[in-house]
Amino acid sequence: MPADELNPQTAPRLLVVGCGALANAVLPHIGHLGWGGITLIDGDRVETRNLERQPLYTADDVGKPKCKVLKGWLRAHVPDLRVSAMDEFFDSSNAGQTIPIHDIVADCTDDAHVKRMIDRKCAEYGLALVSGSVHGTQGQVIVLHARGEGKDLSRDDLFAGRPGAEQDGCDMRYVPMETINRVGDRMAALLRQLVQGGPVVNGQVDLFAHGGWTAIAPPGT
Repeated sequence: MPADELNPQTAPRLLVVGCGALANAVLPHIGHLGWGGITLIDGDRVETRNLERQPLYTADDVGKPKCKVLKGWLRAHVPDLRVSAMDEFFDSSNAGQTIPIHDIVADCTDDAHVKRMIDRKCAEYGLALVSGSVHGTQGQVIVLHARGEGKDLSRDDLFAGRPGAEQDGCDMRYVPMETINRVGDRMAALLRQLVQGGPVVNGQVDLFAHGGWTAIAPPGT
C-alpha cells in the first residue's frame, strides 16, 4: 500500500538497529512500505573498507556517521518518509527510550550479545522483531514476538548455550555479497509481511546455505 494511503498516526514505526551491510541490503526494499516513521541507530562511521559491501555509501561519506548518511539516502528516495538518525550504539542505556516508541524492530547488527539484548527488549515491550545474521557463506533470518502463536519465544529458546568468540563479530571481508543480499531480501520480505498483516512464523529459522534456503521449524512444532 502506498505511503500516502496510510494514516501516519497509525502506520507502524520501524527501528533499524545497525547501519552496516545488512541495513544497506534491506533499506532499498522497504522505504515505500508506508511506515509511520523509521529510526536508524548506529554509532559507527563510514570507513573505506565498508564501501565494497555497503553500496549505499560512497567515498565522499567516509568519516561520516552511518546513520546520518542512510537517513539522507532514504529521504532522497522516499521524500515523504519521516526518518530519524541516532548517532549512538544501541545498548541498555538507550533501549528504554527507543524501543517503546516503535512497533517493529529490524536487527541488522553483527554481534550475538547485542542481538540477545534486542530480543529481550522487544519481548519486554511487545515489539515484533526481524533479525538477520550472516557468517561466512551462511545467513539466517528469524521473526520473534510478532502477534500470534509463539510470540513468547526468544533467541535463547532457539539457540542453546552462550555465544562463542567467533560470534562476537563478523568479518565482512569473508561474507559474499550474495549472502548479504539474500539475507537482506528475506528480511525485507518479512518486514513487508508484518506491515501488510500477512502471516509470519515466530521462531522459525530461515537458514541460507549452499545457495538456497531451509526453514527450520520453531521448537515444539
